[in-house]
Amino acid sequence: MAKAYNSKVRRRGFQVGDLVLRRADATKNLGKLDAKWKGPYQVTGVIGSGTYKLQKDGWQRSPTHLEHR
Repeated sequence: MAKAYNSKVRRRGFQVGDLVLRRADATKNLGKLDAKWKGPYQVTGVIGSGTYKLQKDGWQRSPTHLEHR
């Protein structure tokens, strides 16, 4: 079943300047009505496979791993 699903998943990357949403922290208990996503953030650098530097409103974030969903 996983093989069939994974065969149709398209990998995509982000370029510098793209706007992305970041999943809210999984470590915090989110309520039913809390936002599941934060952002938008601007990609300011590509570090590795799925790891990007993000910036929002002039504040630089530490490198963040983004899953392509």
